[in-house]
Amino acid sequence: MRMRLLGLISATALTACGGGSDAPPAPTPAPALPTVPVTPPPVVPVTPAPTPTPPVTPPVAPTPTPTPTPEPITPPVVVTPPVPTPPVPTPPTPTPPVPTPPTPTPPTPVAPPAGGPYTLPARTVGDFVTYTDVTMGWKVSVTQRIMKVNADGGWENADSASQEKGAQTIEVFDGKGGILSSNSYAGCTATYAPAAMQAPATASVGDTFDFASTMSIPCSKEETSRALTSKGKVVGIESKTVPAGTFSTLKIVSSETNLDKRTANVYVNYWVEKTCWRDIVTGLIVACNTSTTSKGSGDVSFSSATELVSFGQASTNREYLDPIRFAGPWSGNFGAYYGTCDVNVSYTGVITGSCKATARTTAVTGSVDKAGVVKLSMSVAGGATETQSGQAALFDMGGQLAGAAAAGAWALKHK
Repeated sequence: MRMRLLGLISATALTACGGGSDAPPAPTPAPALPTVPVTPPPVVPVTPAPTPTPPVTPPVAPTPTPTPTPEPITPPVVVTPPVPTPPVPTPPTPTPPVPTPPTPTPPTPVAPPAGGPYTLPARTVGDFVTYTDVTMGWKVSVTQRIMKVNADGGWENADSASQEKGAQTIEVFDGKGGILSSNSYAGCTATYAPAAMQAPATASVGDTFDFASTMSIPCSKEETSRALTSKGKVVGIESKTVPAGTFSTLKIVSSETNLDKRTANVYVNYWVEKTCWRDIVTGLIVACNTSTTSKGSGDVSFSSATELVSFGQASTNREYLDPIRFAGPWSGNFGAYYGTCDVNVSYTGVITGSCKATARTTAVTGSVDKAGVVKLSMSVAGGATETQSGQAALFDMGGQLAGAAAAGAWALKHK
């Protein structure tokens, strides 16, 4: 069941101007005043008398008004205004313009042509998805985190399931989303040649596909290989709502087989009818409805419903955070005071468990929220209750010890 579930969930899978002034004109010298002749007064005749005529005093020439000698005029100094010399332009040193960053605005999404094609975006280390799967009434959650991205665009997942303990499953994909290997089968690593595909990496409405692959199981003593096929069609674009949000999706209908290649002692064969919805932006499968019929080792038919409940993807800047991504068993150490602790995180982020140290047993309750903030209440049997806090990542959580347990740190890992 673990193998089937993980295969189901994982397969998708920047002027200057110048002027002068005129000098004032030189003053004009005053003209010399002309000599004004003075007319002598008229002689009045006197009646002759014995008295001798007195001599006439000759007229006195009037003293001419002296002509003032003009002072020498010093010619004014004519200031010749400087003739502006136009500057010799210096070729500017090219300086790259410093762009003014624009006010951030959400990018306007460019709608692809109606119906596609739609291609899987690039994966980034740290991207994650969490799915729930309900099969015959049994609900589990699986969180997958990209741990490595290759130069060719392929990637490597590590995953943890809410209901299972043990080593994490490691799955390797090629750049088109085909699975190359997985260690989830029978406790060993199975390989796929060619990569097992459940849908094309680039798809448009109306596309059909037909894939085939052989799964090799080197550590099995009996069932050493299986034949896988997937045939289907992209039938349309639909809006699909799941716990992680509402998405515009490609609706993909397919028929799959997973058959034991032995002709005798067949363990089990599977025939699967599947309808899946793949987001046209993130390329993530957001939901699948599956009907499976098995034959061999007990014939059984069952249905499954898978939904995306939490995810984060760097290349598209899309995410939906929910505490369910932390669901499952955790184990770790809280220092000498509290000792070793085992806790479980529920789908809603409720934490319960206990710690054991040489001198005491401690009950642990608390919570982790959608942002990964952890709060724990540590109740020592017959003693006081203290609070510890920290931060959770997908597969790790921890913080600094406080109270009686300080100094030091606490840490838990997903099992």
